[in-house]
Amino acid sequence: MDKLLSLLGLAKRAGRLEAGFDACAGAARAKRAALLIAAKDVSEKTFKNLRYEAERAGIPSLRLPEADMEQLGRACGVRAGVVALTDKGFAGAVLSALPKETEDKEEDSI
Repeated sequence: MDKLLSLLGLAKRAGRLEAGFDACAGAARAKRAALLIAAKDVSEKTFKNLRYEAERAGIPSLRLPEADMEQLGRACGVRAGVVALTDKGFAGAVLSALPKETEDKEEDSI
């Protein structure tokens, strides 16, 4: 999980990360987002809406299994429970950094 959070921090410094639900939904609608990510403690309604935006844009979405909003915010330097990666390279790296059982679980929910 530390590697994944480090990648998100690197994406933020590179300018390839949007934070907050509205910014993420806007990036997905504009086809700029490559991956939508939610912290484990965001509400079910927020995650449902995030998944809807991801499905509409044809991109993956995931809920971090071990990182809450505080940890996500510390890694990214912003206070938000939802982030969007706007770079396919970063999105692929984050997806490959996930534990295998998380990928299987998230694919079922997408």
